[in-house]
Amino acid sequence: MSELFADLSDSVSFMSSDDAGPRYQEDWTGAFGAPAPVLRPRTVAALAETVRRLHGAGLRIVAQGGMSGLVGGGAPMRGEVVVSLELLNRIESCDLYGATMTVQAGATLQAVQEEAERQGLFYPVDLGSRGSCTVGGNIATNAGGNRVLQYGMTRASVLGLEVVLPDGTLVSRMGRVAKDNAGYDLKQLFIGSEGTLGIVARAVLRLHPLPRQRYTVALGLQDLDQVLRALAACRADFGPMLTSFEVMWRDFVDFVARGLGIGRDPFAGACGHVVLLELSCYDRQPERDEARIMEALQALSENLDTPHVVVAKSLSEAAELWRMRDASGEAARHLGAYLSFDVSIPAGELQDCLPRIYAGLDAIDPALRRLTYGHLGDGNVHLLVGCAGPAAERVEHLVYHEVMRCGGSISAEHGIGLEKNQAFQRLYPAAELDAMRRIKLAFDPGALLGRDRVFGLS
Repeated sequence: MSELFADLSDSVSFMSSDDAGPRYQEDWTGAFGAPAPVLRPRTVAALAETVRRLHGAGLRIVAQGGMSGLVGGGAPMRGEVVVSLELLNRIESCDLYGATMTVQAGATLQAVQEEAERQGLFYPVDLGSRGSCTVGGNIATNAGGNRVLQYGMTRASVLGLEVVLPDGTLVSRMGRVAKDNAGYDLKQLFIGSEGTLGIVARAVLRLHPLPRQRYTVALGLQDLDQVLRALAACRADFGPMLTSFEVMWRDFVDFVARGLGIGRDPFAGACGHVVLLELSCYDRQPERDEARIMEALQALSENLDTPHVVVAKSLSEAAELWRMRDASGEAARHLGAYLSFDVSIPAGELQDCLPRIYAGLDAIDPALRRLTYGHLGDGNVHLLVGCAGPAAERVEHLVYHEVMRCGGSISAEHGIGLEKNQAFQRLYPAAELDAMRRIKLAFDPGALLGRDRVFGLS
């Protein structure tokens, strides 16, 4: 390997599998991974040449971003070479008039958010791992997060891409315009492809006006029916001001706030569900937005018959509320052996689907611990179930069966990766899977890039 790249030592950093260590071997879950050599190109040209040489040598490649993934997409398997984008981390430019930003794939989400804000603009994609996840990884997985309700998935924030194909060919369509119907929209193939069709090198991101004021509001509600009524009312009352509608079930709140001491339950255990709203305001006279919000919250409290409404009075109070919601990773790690479900369920099916899942879990083992939370404004529910051994397979089949039965998705935002590829192949129509395989093999006939992620080709 070192001989293959000896003449590129100035533009490609090389680490042997012994030197690389766990940082490049495992994603956040630690469920997958093996020792692997690591190549870190410093330029886009070096990235393309690196992939070209690996492809020519018939070596299998896995691309890596911030390694904050949860399904093993970036974790190397035996015989693979890691191509890490972490040294391609520059924010190249920001177009104030076009409201776009051009960045390299290794730039962190937080760096992009902060640079946009320095320019008086706003990048809306937001995840709990913002400090470590990268733009390239967000694009490869079509990351969702806390503001999908208003701004959509990462797909909606990408105008242009530069991608290295599996054979090292560089495809550059760094468009900076919203309207571009010249031929196929190639970028959409790569967004959400989990690094199996090409490696994102650079991107043009769509920015938005920076909100003049943000409000964080906590609602305490008793049951799911009340939660769904609140969602409908908030959409009607706040319109585009409503950028987040996050829900934490009582099991999650108790485990995080009481059990782990992270954040604070604003209603001290009095409510079955805690809802967090983020409201983004643009009025030059903020008192008008505040008056409108307070009036709407008063009406919401009355119509839902709940006195449990808390408006954060400071940034620190808002951060305290969000800290509890952002603690899902810590919660998972304290569960011991667990299964993590990242599913989408149509809003109209939630009240039937979730009780069936809970009843099924009780039938498997009443002692199974479960934690439920999610971006309910877009139908994304996260369910953590503490289990291991024979029960785990039964739990997975139960949850995925019920989700598919109601027209949902087994992956709302985390992707398929290595973790879900068998379930994906088992549950989805053969014609759909065959079409995806055709696309994969058209770009990568030897299946050398991200092999066995999404679906198995071995």
